[in-house]
Formats: sequence, structure tokens, C-alpha cells
Amino acid sequence: MPEPLWVARLIVSQATRAKLSSKHNLDSDEVRDAIVCVAGLSYRWDDDPERGRRALVEANIRGLTVIVVLYPVLDPSGDVYALGSAYPRR
Repeated sequence: MPEPLWVARLIVSQATRAKLSSKHNLDSDEVRDAIVCVAGLSYRWDDDPERGRRALVEANIRGLTVIVVLYPVLDPSGDVYALGSAYPRR
């Protein structure tokens, strides 16, 4: 079992906000509420040759299982991630 994932702070770009809303019908605040400071997140690490290391997190948003893609950010406070995407699992 992997070490627990703790997301203390989530960075979301304007481009990602727009993509979530237009393409996946999700709001970045919903995603933030589902994963920031939430214990026991279900996730796995993925090492993508083009995108790098990222965590694929399962979250529940509006009764849907959503895959949230997080990229670790080097930050002295630790536990900081950038939101890459979020989409309903099919």
C-alpha cells in the first residue's frame, strides 16, 4: 500500500479551470473541496514519459467518481500539488 497522500495546497491555473468547466463539467472549487486536507485519499502514482510523475486520485464529486491528476510541486512547506486535470471515470 502506498504512503498516504496529503494535499495541503492545490495550485490551479486559469487554463485548467476553463478546461474543467468546458470539457468535463466540473468546477475547480469542487475538485479542491474533494481533495485538499482530506485524509485517506485513494490514489496511485503514474510515471508518464511525456508528462512526468503524477498522482491519479479517485474522488467523489456530485456522486460521480472523478479521477484527479496531480503534479507534485517543489515547495518548502510540502504537500503542494498542481492540478493537471479532473474527469469523471468512465
